[in-house]
Amino acid sequence: MKKIYLLFSLITINSISAQNIETINIPKGVVYNYVDNNLNDKAKQLIIKNLEKNKYSILEEHLIVGPELWKRFQKIEKLQKIKGNITFVVDDLKLSGKYSPTLNDTKLIWDEFKKEITGNYKIRKANEHELKYYWSVISFDIDEPLLIVETENHNYILNFLKSNLKLLWLDEAPKLEYHNPIDNKTYTSEGGFKSYRNGQEITSTPMGTKETALEKVVLLSSDLEFKENSSVEDVGLIIDQTKTIFEELFKNSDESGKIMIQFELKKDNNEIEFAVKDAIDMTIMKEFEKKINNTKFPNSKKDPIKLQLIFKVNSFND
Repeated sequence: MKKIYLLFSLITINSISAQNIETINIPKGVVYNYVDNNLNDKAKQLIIKNLEKNKYSILEEHLIVGPELWKRFQKIEKLQKIKGNITFVVDDLKLSGKYSPTLNDTKLIWDEFKKEITGNYKIRKANEHELKYYWSVISFDIDEPLLIVETENHNYILNFLKSNLKLLWLDEAPKLEYHNPIDNKTYTSEGGFKSYRNGQEITSTPMGTKETALEKVVLLSSDLEFKENSSVEDVGLIIDQTKTIFEELFKNSDESGKIMIQFELKKDNNEIEFAVKDAIDMTIMKEFEKKINNTKFPNSKKDPIKLQLIFKVNSFND
């Protein structure tokens, strides 16, 4: 259950009905109220205009800086002098933010934000990852205009008061990164990496049962890349073939650990790599690799795509 407390009074944003709206994917449990496209377009134009030097029409006296952005901005000396500290309590985790009490202070924050918008950027609606993060921090329903200013290094969250199109909240979404121990690369994903268990997408990982089984499947390529280059049937076949070999060899193993298998499906020749964690029986592992490498798996239709299967041997879920 989400537990959030803001240590100050917050303006309540009333919802309105809207026509001609651009819909987005709303995560389960998030309350999100649309406004008319015209109002969102006005907010976009205000952002563009106020990124110019000495433009502040987007601002009013008060502004909230969310915890993810404040982690960086609190290191800026001129912003440290602003009074109005906030503590967000999210699932028992205390996070620091800032509440700007004066227009001059709000301008200082906006100036620092503008300094970071130096290259190409785009303004768009939020994706599911960004909505989940924002919802975890706030204590009110999400009302549009809620816009993302996306740059090469950061995705900033800007939430406006729809009554006057003044900026209420400024933050940034945490980066979604996944460090792959097989190729030692860090992958990033705008919408988040999708993990599956028993054919269902999972958003959290309970400890589960200590057992020898497939723990999860991680897709390292996008949904679009999988749709264009593979099929549900082919991915299912890869999983079933690998599970059969795994269960045959490891079902009676006394050791405990994890096995990661990465498939890079290509048009001609697939590449398969392995990684192990903890005390895997390496004699069995050698035979497992041999059988996997001798198995014919489906290829990609055109471009390479990657997925990982993570197995646990006498272990709990990570």
